Amino acid sequence: MTAWQIILSQLLTNELRLVLGLYFAARGLSFALEKKTLILAVAGGVVVTGLQGAGLPAAGSAAAEVLVLTGLAWTVRGDGRRRPLFLFFFYEVGVGLWDFLLQAALGILFRAETFLDPTAPAGQAGIWLVRLVLLGAALVWTRKGQGTMGVVSGAAILGLFGAVTLSEQTILPLSEDQMGTWVLLAMVLLFAVLVYRLQRQRELEAEVAQLKQAQAESLQREYQALRRTYEDNAKLYHDLHNHIEAIYHCLTQGDTQAAQRYCADLRTPIQALAQTVYTGDTATDCLIANKLALAQREGIDAAAYIEFPRNTDLRSVDLTAILGNLLDNALEAARTAPACRRFLRLTIRRIHAMLVIKVENGTGSPPPGEDLQTTKADKTMHGWGLKSVRTAAERYDGTLSTSYQDGVFRAVVTLSFCPVRTQ
Repeated sequence: MTAWQIILSQLLTNELRLVLGLYFAARGLSFALEKKTLILAVAGGVVVTGLQGAGLPAAGSAAAEVLVLTGLAWTVRGDGRRRPLFLFFFYEVGVGLWDFLLQAALGILFRAETFLDPTAPAGQAGIWLVRLVLLGAALVWTRKGQGTMGVVSGAAILGLFGAVTLSEQTILPLSEDQMGTWVLLAMVLLFAVLVYRLQRQRELEAEVAQLKQAQAESLQREYQALRRTYEDNAKLYHDLHNHIEAIYHCLTQGDTQAAQRYCADLRTPIQALAQTVYTGDTATDCLIANKLALAQREGIDAAAYIEFPRNTDLRSVDLTAILGNLLDNALEAARTAPACRRFLRLTIRRIHAMLVIKVENGTGSPPPGEDLQTTKADKTMHGWGLKSVRTAAERYDGTLSTSYQDGVFRAVVTLSFCPVRTQ
């Protein structure tokens, strides 16, 4: 390989290192990668390659990559630098460690010291192996989307084992200081992975607790609304003889318009209680009826098209959590919509052993971002609606997808269900 080919190889490996690091961070920290961010990452790879060509040590080029990646991630996320800095620092340590381990492994296999020199053609072989492994990991993560921390932990453990094993070999002339540094870095990397896993576990537990609290508050609101409806109707039936007497008096006086107005006032609480049977589940039917009635009272054109399977393993508490949050979000958005888009549509359809729940509504403005964060001021107590929906859907191997187009927001939930035999 010529000098220019070596430089081109270094440029490509640096580009892959930066772009893949940014991709892993985007998946781990849940932020979207834009084209301009990727372009800046590519430009950062050119800068790092230039620094390497100017004779900057490996530690210096790695530090430059950490700063570039942290700056790009912070620009996209805009909510703190500590976690991206932590992740990218140990990402660079991990990639550097495996670059060294595979270079040394090839050197031992072929008994050639040139594999340890990154400026030599042989030295680029080990680096390219690591990049190909990273690329494969990115493809697997894109398809499966889970189990990543197990792979990272396994790589850290194997890295420490490889560094310790390599320090005992006698084929390559590796200095004790060099091996001691890599063994220490491998230990620090493994410790960092364990700390990060514990931190993520605590965060997940806190998120689950908040989801349960949000779900409980939603169910409490629906219970209070249903209780008020029953109380209103209890008062209505208690005073029924008085109402009949008032209507009879209006009719005997020939004032039919007054009788009609009186009957119209009496119909409202009756309609709220005598809702259509949508699913066969009392709590779910009451929830749907209350939300549709609320929409109509606020001048929102609401309709439901429901084909619901009977005798399934779908729990009432999960259905109310899903429908309650979706309909609450739809009502809140529809209130801000112009008159031509003040509508709400609920569609539930069965497709073989899958239930599809779709809620569409008009809105006055696009959602605040791809993660659909709440627009309310108190973000600690709000913004959990779609997370609660997603958590409930995952209990049935389901999914939640959202989209926005031409002033219409759409949320679709899919649930897999099994039939349940009844006595």
